[in-house]
Amino acid sequence: MRPYFEPGRGKTTWLHLMEVYYALLRDGGARQAARAVVSSFEPLLLEFSLPEVLDAMDLRTRWPRNRPRISYVDAIGYSLAQRRKLRFLTGDRAFKGLPGVAFVRIPSG
Repeated sequence: MRPYFEPGRGKTTWLHLMEVYYALLRDGGARQAARAVVSSFEPLLLEFSLPEVLDAMDLRTRWPRNRPRISYVDAIGYSLAQRRKLRFLTGDRAFKGLPGVAFVRIPSG
């Protein structure tokens, strides 16, 4: 898991950082510490356009019925990764085995 968190590696969206921030607060993290964590990823932010959002929603509507449904945020993340030839890092089983996906589960506890 560690190689994915080396300084300067990877990209993310503000939508994914929104999810991280919420999870940190939900799990009892202090607001100031959660903001510091999320702010540290600001240099890695990917901008995206309305056409890219629309492509992601097209992907979501075409998502195979034999796979678990994906969120709007993950549809955008996966679609952007595919378009920009990036690996999509996720632990969501809906993406397991798909092209361009680095499937990583973080052990709980």
